[in-house]
Amino acid sequence: MTLTTTVFFGRHQELAEIETAFKQNNKRRLTISGIGGQGKTHLVTQAGEKLESSGWFKKVCLVDYAAFYGIDALGFTVRRLASLLDKDSENAVAALQDVPTLLILDHLERIPPEPLQELLDAVKNWSELGNCRVLLTTSATDLAHPDYPTNEYLLLSGLNKEDALSTIEHLLKVEIESSRQDEFIYLFKQIDFHPLSIQILATALKEHNPVELGRLLATKIAETPDNPLWAALSVSLKDLTVDIQKTGLLYWLSKRQHWKTTQKQTLTTEILAGLPILGVFQGGTFQPEIIYLTSLKEDKWLILRTALETMGLIELKYLKDFKVPYIRFHPSLAPALWKRLSTEDQDKVSFLYQHRYAELIGYLYTEEGESTDHVRNLVRWNLPNLLHAVYGALGNNKKGADLFAKNLDLFLILFVLKRDSEALKKRMKAGTLIS
Repeated sequence: MTLTTTVFFGRHQELAEIETAFKQNNKRRLTISGIGGQGKTHLVTQAGEKLESSGWFKKVCLVDYAAFYGIDALGFTVRRLASLLDKDSENAVAALQDVPTLLILDHLERIPPEPLQELLDAVKNWSELGNCRVLLTTSATDLAHPDYPTNEYLLLSGLNKEDALSTIEHLLKVEIESSRQDEFIYLFKQIDFHPLSIQILATALKEHNPVELGRLLATKIAETPDNPLWAALSVSLKDLTVDIQKTGLLYWLSKRQHWKTTQKQTLTTEILAGLPILGVFQGGTFQPEIIYLTSLKEDKWLILRTALETMGLIELKYLKDFKVPYIRFHPSLAPALWKRLSTEDQDKVSFLYQHRYAELIGYLYTEEGESTDHVRNLVRWNLPNLLHAVYGALGNNKKGADLFAKNLDLFLILFVLKRDSEALKKRMKAGTLIS
């Protein structure tokens, strides 16, 4: 398992509570609950890293459902567990009896109700095998399952003042004088000491003092009281300048003359207008899909990409044999952005989104058998968006939706995603969207 390598700030009390729950209180299952951006994933990965390094668990298996969009959550989980334990799917669960394992199930709110209940039923039984334990995260306040009672949840809210100040000092790489601490507390209080919002505001604090930024934030929150994350993001991005790597002849000349190889670029209103469109994507996407839907030229997208990457809202993954990066989103990003679009604009973006992925799967369908490994990897990485797009197209009876579904179903069968394939076929016949 790849765990976080970032410095851990805040949540030390909660980290100790997780250790106590498993080591001293012999809890088999613990649920971490809190709204998006409270640091649930960071907390549980840190807990897994600490418990594994101490020898309490031999294996730590993180299953992330942030980009999950399907029917078979249980099968998805078993496959991940089998990969970690180096077993086939039929024997993976039984291996938990002999291998002390911490199973971390992250972002359970992404799983539809029926598959979620099936998964929770199974996981309850797994957690009682040998020295297996289960750590779950969700933004929901109740998983609505008797084996996961809400009085045993660990609820995350905003950071305390000390942790908030420590976090911003780390992000800004400065020590805040005691006489100025109240200025930062005033700023953080407006976003209820929300960790992700603090991380976003850190970028703006490099150019604005906290009092000035606090006034801007108060105005923006008044405009969007239901979306404080957007408020923090919009004030931080406004007129922001970022360092962009020079390219081509300009880069070569700068290297030759020992000049700076980066140049300052400003986020303009034109660039920011494309930002909410990213809300349509499920967990992330490849860069060409972003450029297509936003209609941003590549150099303009690069400015926005750099800003979002600096804020920790996206992560670039360069995959073997892929020329362009996969852009992985922070789970809280897309929901906050999607709310910024009107219903009419959401419909327009959804249509283009469905059309794009219908074309993509049509092309990959024809290429299957030619560059098999490359084609199938492309489908795997795009699967959350492909499933979301095909169900949207079928639900709206879009022209070509059936062909879209048939092309995608080939890969569901090839990937042995039997239940997802059956659900898609059922949807094609029923004429009503599967929830």
